[in-house]
Amino acid sequence: MRKILFSFIILLFSILVACSSQDEGTNESNNADTAHHEEGIVDNGAAADYKGYEPQAKSGGADQDRMVMYHVYMRIGVKNIENAMETITQFTTSKNGYIVQSSVTNYEQKQHANMQVRIPNQDLETFIEEIVSISDQLIEKQQDGQDVTEEYVDLTSRLKAKKAVEERLLDFMEKAETTEDLLKISNDLARVQEEIEQLEGRKKYLENRTDFAEVNISLEDVSVQVPEIAEEDLQTSERIKQAFANSLNGIARMFSALAVLVIGYSPFITMFGVIGGLIWFIYHRKRSHHTKDND
Repeated sequence: MRKILFSFIILLFSILVACSSQDEGTNESNNADTAHHEEGIVDNGAAADYKGYEPQAKSGGADQDRMVMYHVYMRIGVKNIENAMETITQFTTSKNGYIVQSSVTNYEQKQHANMQVRIPNQDLETFIEEIVSISDQLIEKQQDGQDVTEEYVDLTSRLKAKKAVEERLLDFMEKAETTEDLLKISNDLARVQEEIEQLEGRKKYLENRTDFAEVNISLEDVSVQVPEIAEEDLQTSERIKQAFANSLNGIARMFSALAVLVIGYSPFITMFGVIGGLIWFIYHRKRSHHTKDND
């Protein structure tokens, strides 16, 4: 009986020792976790001090609406360039779009024009159909889109992070105690603000380009060119009178030139005439004597 009681006491004591060890292990584990948590808080507090602190940007949500930049190129033939350009301008204005650039050139007696317009995305297909309806010939049509959703989301996140840095730097600037710290914070603040301006500019550009599609239209004149009859071609009597007068003027100019030649150069003509006459007289006389001698 004593042996059984002694064994029961030993077993009870072992159980108590085991439970006590387990509680100590649990307490140590909890203490370690608490210490680690407190250490993290201390580290985070130290990181809050200004040492070029800048939070990292995170990607936006996956439910962001898709942002697409649409580009359209159309090459059409029309019979009247000016009328077509006026109509395209009216179409653009009616859809709250705007004209970026337009030009007209003349090449090989035909007009060519180019127009670059921006149209709201929701009206793009209707606008294209209207352009096709006024054309006499659809020569070429190209349409493509560029998805910039990821870039826009990234810009938004980066811009948010940069503005948080800006606010923190402004707060540090108010608390700066030395000129050296103030100068360093000012330089970092200027850099961050410049980056914010760049991000905002790019973001506004993407917003505009994804709200308004870019449409480039090239217009060519396909009308049949009929040569016009010049007015002077129909004035036959006038042309005859003009030709007769030109002939008389030509004859008068010829005789005038001959008179100038004869009278103006008469000394030379007289001299050459005398010399020629003497030569002819001497030659004729020698020939006469030669003929007599033969007889």
